[in-house]
Amino acid sequence: MIKYLAAPFFVLASLSGFSQNSFEKNTNVIGFGADLGLYSYTSKVATNPRSSSSASLNKTLSLQYERGVLNWLGLGAKVGISDYFTERDSVSGNKAKVQAFDASLLVNAHFVRSKYVDMFGGFNVGYSYMNYSAGDQYISNAKGGGLMYDIHLQPRFYFGKHVGMFINLAYIHYSYNNMDFTNTYTRLDDVVNLNGGGINFGLGLQGRF
Repeated sequence: MIKYLAAPFFVLASLSGFSQNSFEKNTNVIGFGADLGLYSYTSKVATNPRSSSSASLNKTLSLQYERGVLNWLGLGAKVGISDYFTERDSVSGNKAKVQAFDASLLVNAHFVRSKYVDMFGGFNVGYSYMNYSAGDQYISNAKGGGLMYDIHLQPRFYFGKHVGMFINLAYIHYSYNNMDFTNTYTRLDDVVNLNGGGINFGLGLQGRF
């Protein structure tokens, strides 16, 4: 699926030329982005032999920094805060609140570096913490963290020497194992494993210096 969505980016890159200006060794880039993510999660409570799967949609705000260590290679870090879309419970009328905080290291390989276009692919690896708060005495709560990673493709477009915009396309995966789980109806504590991931698509602005 990603290769079809990425096709227009390669067309733009082929038209841009290949003068090495947009990214090189010692280049610093700070970017702020907003993404939508569509994921599929599988959850399992330790004391229950059954597992369940569900789809979820979230919005993420992120801040990232990258520095060129070679003309084509960048290293950096990224943090993000995600809010999951939830529905109001038909019985209680309450709405659950699900948030996650991600912190990761990033590695990018820049294969197009023209004057106004910088295109790269890479990956992030880090830690994510999720908090599910139902806000209702009859619905369970869960919180905990685990490994996250993504594989992404991004073109950056510059309007001048320092400022531009980027498009983000990524597959992201989360593994929240042994999250603290409380069944607020029975007042029993347990652990839950939540694993899954999906596609992220977003836009952002970046500054180069």
